[in-house]
Amino acid sequence: MNFWGYVKDKANYILLFITYCIILILYAEAMQISHNFISVIITISFIFTSISFVVTYLKKNKYISEINNTIDGLDEKYLISEVIKKPKREENLAYYKILKIANKSMLENVAKVKIAQKDYKDYIESWVHEIKIPITSSKLLCENNKSEITNKIDEEIEKINNYVEQALFYARLEQVSNDFMISKINLADVVTNVLARNKKIMIQNNIKVEVENVIITAYSDEKWLEFILNQVIINSIKYKKGQNAIICISGTENKENVLLKIKDNGIGIKKSEINRIFDKGFTGTNGRNQKKSTGIGLYLCQRLSEELDMKITVESEENEYTEITIIIPRNKRIN
Repeated sequence: MNFWGYVKDKANYILLFITYCIILILYAEAMQISHNFISVIITISFIFTSISFVVTYLKKNKYISEINNTIDGLDEKYLISEVIKKPKREENLAYYKILKIANKSMLENVAKVKIAQKDYKDYIESWVHEIKIPITSSKLLCENNKSEITNKIDEEIEKINNYVEQALFYARLEQVSNDFMISKINLADVVTNVLARNKKIMIQNNIKVEVENVIITAYSDEKWLEFILNQVIINSIKYKKGQNAIICISGTENKENVLLKIKDNGIGIKKSEINRIFDKGFTGTNGRNQKKSTGIGLYLCQRLSEELDMKITVESEENEYTEITIIIPRNKRIN
């Protein structure tokens, strides 16, 4: 608490003391009391008033400092009313009671929101699992009745499947640590699964894929890593340029990490936008021009990478290339 701010708050008391001194001097003049005697009285009054003023300030400042120190040590700062000491002064006690009532109301509302949020997430997960059944059935029908039309339908169904998967992973984002399992994986298996999933759409879009040096082991969650890689591959397909589209997937390793690089020769990203592509909801010029982007895919990739103790970086030159690098721990890390 600022001392001069405290003095400003007590301006009425200071004015009252000055008024008291003036009245005392006027009374002394009227009663012809010695000036020395009045000076002593005023001096004594000033000393005791000042001492009381300073002591009160120090006590209040100490109390506020204790509250600040307590709240700094809390992760959930809204619980401050549950841990601060009950004040002794009646004035402070009134504020304390008001704070307790307000905090209780807030905690009740937070509990309601959490329940509603959990119900919504449970519904989304249930809905995703239910919608997967007709999606799978539709893909099987297309597979068993191949034609130019069913191939197009199958391509659109796969897009739906990707959006549904995004919704599922987004719903699980806050509890991702409860779902993933870190284990030793082979990057070749991850790459093969993702490429097989997108094989048809890449053929239909005349996209050539080059894979180099991915027979490398690392530690991650295979399912979540496949999701991240799949989002990157989808973006490379979505923003291809011309008829000679190429996606190069390669792996390198150092002492600490494995680097999985996905490079395409697509339309690239503007320099002014490259630092924002992982922001939630950011679609950029390319996404707005082609009306194909939700701004969620790369955001999920970055969030999931953080949860999995990985990193994801991007380099790009507009109208030239985009290279996404997924940095994966080479060894299992113990937190």
